[in-house]
Amino acid sequence: MGLKDIKLRMNAVKKTSSITQAMHNIALSKIKKATELENHAKAFVEKIEDILAYAGHTMDETHHMMKPSAGEKKLYVLITSDRGLCGSYHNNLFKAFLEEVKSLSKESYQVVVLGKKGFYFAQKNKLPLVNQEIIYNRDDVTTMSFRQYATVIKDVFMSKVIDEVILMHSHYINTATQEVHKEMILPVVLDKPDPSKIDYIYDIPAEEVIDQTMEIYIESRIFTALADAKLSEHASRMVAMKNATDNANDIVDRLHTMYHRARQQEITSELIDVVNGSNV
Repeated sequence: MGLKDIKLRMNAVKKTSSITQAMHNIALSKIKKATELENHAKAFVEKIEDILAYAGHTMDETHHMMKPSAGEKKLYVLITSDRGLCGSYHNNLFKAFLEEVKSLSKESYQVVVLGKKGFYFAQKNKLPLVNQEIIYNRDDVTTMSFRQYATVIKDVFMSKVIDEVILMHSHYINTATQEVHKEMILPVVLDKPDPSKIDYIYDIPAEEVIDQTMEIYIESRIFTALADAKLSEHASRMVAMKNATDNANDIVDRLHTMYHRARQQEITSELIDVVNGSNV
């Protein structure tokens, strides 16, 4: 490799390094906001669960949406991202999902996929998709993108078309560690509340409270999982981009060494030619 080629390669790697460094900084700046969003979402879900637990345990007969089922027909909500460049974030999730449904027939489960990467993954593996178009998962997480599906999930569960609704997403533990998390959101199974800590007074029957609250509960659980998955995505991308930047810097250092060696060799060759020419 000549001096010119080495220099061109060095400049190209430096540009790549600056891009990966910028992506690392962007992901780092988004982690704080994503953490706050997840904490607020979790606090909201806890209050909704308190309401449902109290209403559910005051009924004489268990509400259909809170009654344990055999789980013969499942609906999976798979939460992915729209973008790559985040290390093994998607590979781990897809591998865990395929392992989960490996023993199931395609007639016994369906999948709602959030995120472009997951939608293409489901199409490639010919999974029984509910949504026939991409539900985008942007950085500014909102309920608007999936609200209609939350209503559909409630309706099909009430009509006994499905027995269980299961969320699968990447769960944030710390910046360096994320794991695939699986949680059942329907039927709602909650512990009996402590009567001394409950001070709710309802103007309507408990069954109506559950019916009116259930859609908000489903939206909130999906939203919380989205916030958790988004936090995991930012952390995974930050680590991946830092590794990419470090690798690019190592390559630049090696190219520098190669460049100086090649340059020294070229100077030595020219000196030898000059010396040989003077002896003629």
